Amino acid sequence: MYLNDRKRYRKRRRRSPLPLFAVAALALLAIGFLANQEYDLLRNPFQTPTPSPTATRTTLSYLDEAEQYLDQGKVLQAARSLGEVAQREPDNDEVRREMVQLYIYGGQYSDALPMAQEAVAINEDDARNQAMLAMALTWTGNYDEGYSVAQLAVQMDPQVAQAHAQLAEVLASLGSWRQALQEAEVAVELAPRDFDAVRILGYTYEVQGKYPEALAYYQQAADLKPHIPLIYLVMGRNHRALGNFDDAIAAFRRGLEGASEDPWLHFELGKTLFQVGDQELGLRELRKAVELRPDMPDAYQQLGVGLYLRRSYEEAIENMQKAIDLGNNAAINYYIIGRSYLNIETPDCANAVPNLQKALEIDADMIPYVDAADSIRNCGGTPPGE
Repeated sequence: MYLNDRKRYRKRRRRSPLPLFAVAALALLAIGFLANQEYDLLRNPFQTPTPSPTATRTTLSYLDEAEQYLDQGKVLQAARSLGEVAQREPDNDEVRREMVQLYIYGGQYSDALPMAQEAVAINEDDARNQAMLAMALTWTGNYDEGYSVAQLAVQMDPQVAQAHAQLAEVLASLGSWRQALQEAEVAVELAPRDFDAVRILGYTYEVQGKYPEALAYYQQAADLKPHIPLIYLVMGRNHRALGNFDDAIAAFRRGLEGASEDPWLHFELGKTLFQVGDQELGLRELRKAVELRPDMPDAYQQLGVGLYLRRSYEEAIENMQKAIDLGNNAAINYYIIGRSYLNIETPDCANAVPNLQKALEIDADMIPYVDAADSIRNCGGTPPGE
């Protein structure tokens, strides 16, 4: 890991070769200079003193700062400190690879992609750079391209564990579970203490619904790097799937201790709080999620559901419409918009009916089918299929 290899920036301190008398002479000169400065100031007290030069920070200081942030779980602050190193070292692909991981660990997926592209531009023949590009592409939803780049990384150097790990992650995301498991096992065999290799092995079990097995590997990854917020996001998700809501909430909050800017942790925490009946805190977390990332359709959908349950119908309509505009076309979105128009102070059938009809067109077997159909009829409309 780049942060663990900083000796290249440390220089040995050499003892001064000056003899004692030379040191004494320099001291006398310094005293004389200061005396002259004081005399000039007394003679002209209104003169502007010469400003002291501002100290220039070194690369090593930014590396130290990044390591301190990382020890506290503040991965985004660590990434920003490494960004200062990257600016000073335009040919350093290693620091850019680490920035890719830190941005992803902190939920800022879109920031990871340009860093990965810079690393590849510096050295496209390094399989590790290609693996990081695959990681960034996968986490930004570019699965097909991520798969191609991950395959290339494995072909370039089959001994790079991160290449196999990233191939496994994108395969699992695409639903090729068996092949994903094989690649993840290769990655862990090559690097049994690599955080991402172990984490992704857990992910191959999570996507199959094998949550206890997934949690076992996620715990191993957490033991390797206990300050990485991402691991608490995935652990919380699996605890919730098993019905362990208290453990899920604790995991999400643990992640937020180091990544308060991670919209996904706020989203998952808010969703879980709603499931246990804490609507007020749930809404607060969901609002924070969309504030941090305004392009999260699922967060707007969950927020719309919560506002509908609290009878804030105008806000429910607004948030469900945002979810739809961002590509979430689930039937429940249109149903809640339609029902909200009927529940406002002055019922609005003109807007309610087309939304309820759309909901039934998308999913004719939706649970509130009868309610939706009756609402359409009461407004003088005709449910689909009648």
